[in-house]
Amino acid sequence: MQTSIRSNLVLLFFLFFSLHLFCQIHIKIVNIETNLPVDKAFIYNESNSLLGFTNAEGMITLDSNINKIIIRVDGYLPKIEMIGKLDKTIYLFKKIKKKNDPKAVSILKKVWENSSKNNVDHLNAYKFDSYVKFTLDMPSDSVTYINHPKRKLDTLNNKLKGFLEKSMVFIGERTMLYEYDKKYGKKAIVTAYKAGGFSNPQFFNFSIAKSMVNDYPEMLKPRETQGTISRLVDSVYINNRKTYVIYTYSHGKSEAQFYKNLTVFVDSESYALVKLIGNNSKISNIYYEITYAPYEGIWYTEDEYMKTEILSSNFIKKINKLLPKGLHSITRLTTTATIDSHVTNFTNDVSYTANDFKGYEYVISKEVSHNADEKISALRDDSLTHREATTYNELYRISKEYKLEPKLRFLRKLTEGDLELGFFNFDIYSIFSHNLYESFRYQLGGHTNHKFSKNTRIGGYIAKGTRDEEVKGGADVTFFVNKHQGGELSIKAETDVLPVGRTKIKYLTPKDELTAKTNNIYNGDYFSYRKVELSYQQDFLKNIDITFAVDFQRQRVNFHYKFKDYDESTWFNYVNTAIRLRYAPNVKYIESNNGKYTLQDKPPYYYFTYAKSWKLFENSTGIHRLYLSALYTFLSKLGKTEIIGNIGATFGDTPIINSFEGNGVAKHGNSIWGRFAFKGFQSFETMRPSSFFSDRFISFQFTHHFRPLRVSEFKSLHFAVLYNGLIGWMPNKDVHSLFEFDVPKDYYQEVGFEANKLLLGLVGVGVYARLGAYKVGNLDQNMSIKLTMEL
Repeated sequence: MQTSIRSNLVLLFFLFFSLHLFCQIHIKIVNIETNLPVDKAFIYNESNSLLGFTNAEGMITLDSNINKIIIRVDGYLPKIEMIGKLDKTIYLFKKIKKKNDPKAVSILKKVWENSSKNNVDHLNAYKFDSYVKFTLDMPSDSVTYINHPKRKLDTLNNKLKGFLEKSMVFIGERTMLYEYDKKYGKKAIVTAYKAGGFSNPQFFNFSIAKSMVNDYPEMLKPRETQGTISRLVDSVYINNRKTYVIYTYSHGKSEAQFYKNLTVFVDSESYALVKLIGNNSKISNIYYEITYAPYEGIWYTEDEYMKTEILSSNFIKKINKLLPKGLHSITRLTTTATIDSHVTNFTNDVSYTANDFKGYEYVISKEVSHNADEKISALRDDSLTHREATTYNELYRISKEYKLEPKLRFLRKLTEGDLELGFFNFDIYSIFSHNLYESFRYQLGGHTNHKFSKNTRIGGYIAKGTRDEEVKGGADVTFFVNKHQGGELSIKAETDVLPVGRTKIKYLTPKDELTAKTNNIYNGDYFSYRKVELSYQQDFLKNIDITFAVDFQRQRVNFHYKFKDYDESTWFNYVNTAIRLRYAPNVKYIESNNGKYTLQDKPPYYYFTYAKSWKLFENSTGIHRLYLSALYTFLSKLGKTEIIGNIGATFGDTPIINSFEGNGVAKHGNSIWGRFAFKGFQSFETMRPSSFFSDRFISFQFTHHFRPLRVSEFKSLHFAVLYNGLIGWMPNKDVHSLFEFDVPKDYYQEVGFEANKLLLGLVGVGVYARLGAYKVGNLDQNMSIKLTMEL
């Protein structure tokens, strides 16, 4: 009996001892010039508490829960270092040298030159399983306990501290299957996920982030290494292969600060990356640990670990100033987010067919919720800690108690312009608008959601303006077919009004549609239409969205205008066929049981429309209409540049309804303050609505947003400059009468300067001036001052 008890105690001791060792990190401090260990280097934590000092071998052992250390030793410059999961060597300087080591630079250059050859995509095909864990943590000592709480706020503070003593702020895990074929492309399938407190994968999109298994790290690309110093500090053997050790750094504002601080391990034969350890904090402080494994002539990412500081210490001070007097809960910065991933079962012993890669690159498996715990446990490279496991239980309890998931879904829908009530989503962005034809327009409408049906959507709206007598409305039914390629078959009936000559863009985001509401505020030249349309939309080649449409439409101008010899009140009748195309090479979608969701959305975007109107009825004209638009954005050290180009052409005589209007949004006024108004969306700020029309046109819009200029802890200035140009032609202007307008044949141009986000982080002011051929009178008559709004 005693022997059994003694054995169990010994077993428990060794178990505790092994767990303790596992939770430790071994740090070696080295002189970068001599590569000799530095002993008696004092190591402090973020609160300047002494953790210990290095021994004669330059070694110190630390707990893995330490986020950052400060190193001080006589004769050397102090240094701040992030701590992760891996043991690491830290190099100290007696004096910073800003001269590169030519051999180190040559090695890094060869790494870049050989990156495609060493990349996994060099194989004809492969597949692997991936596991990712995401955590958000704030240790309990970040919050001060309030003795004898007197207020609800005090009690809430202490509950937060109690929560943090046993739980993280958040935890989530996911497993994925990645597949690749050089001929057919890539596939990433979410096979299981767990998100603390949530059951809907839409709240856990970061779990579907692309692995760096086939990405060269951004911080080592040639454009990123400019201005950094690289030195060859050692050669070691990893995987029984000689490996160069290169230290690259960029010194910061203080002696202890390094914007870039990376140790790069490079295979001496293939010049492939073997390991990368360090941080890049020029923009935000991100710490990396990435290890690679060789496989049949290539190298794949085996493990990734990233740790990011969410808030700055200055931000913590701001929060404490804003807290009620006597309550200073957050005492120091320890909030961090980590992403820990592991690749397993990597193999190229696979063969695929085109059918394996149908649909989108990212897919949530239909079996994602089946045996999720078992699938995740099977791919973990280590079990969860007690605190991580407790986090799941605590977050699940809190989510159910406060009904967090429905509330978050409700808020997410609001940002998309939808008010979700049961099985119906109301369109809140269209409830109210204004134009000079209808005056104030009120609209109520929306569409059903997946709770009503996963295969059908029914929508509709009704609208009324305060000035005109016409009641507007519409209804549509959409059938989701061929879901893996986003197929939608729609039937729509509508009676409404639109500004004359404006091209209705099909693919605007909810944010764009809200911003574009300002385009019609000062426009009063509208036409009425009645329309019945049948359309089919589908994604082709994953990044090309094509819509085929046929409609019957009746149109009538609602102002004093005459086309040829037709009566002013004539209704024109058209049968139209159209093809609309959107090509967005950088947009990525994820396919789920409830349809597709956008996972990544960024320019460039290309839009193309070709429409043919058939002369089949009385009061009809046969025309061809082409429209092409492109949007590009470029990032640089100076900020973000946005360029929009538009080309349009109408062939055949048609009422001015189907010509191209200049998209002017300026308010009519006799003085600069009389023209004070709102800025439009992709518009001309000094051009009045309905003042310029053309049958063929080219326009160009250039906007550059300078990098924010920080003027205080709370405030940054956001400046932008813009230039817009338009030229157009109308061969048969004489077919239009009783309505005065110009054709921009002499090139219309304007410039502008904006100070954005001055009020509430949304509202700013812009000054715009007309230049060139259409400049009139004095400077005041060519200028407009407008409110800007950036959502």
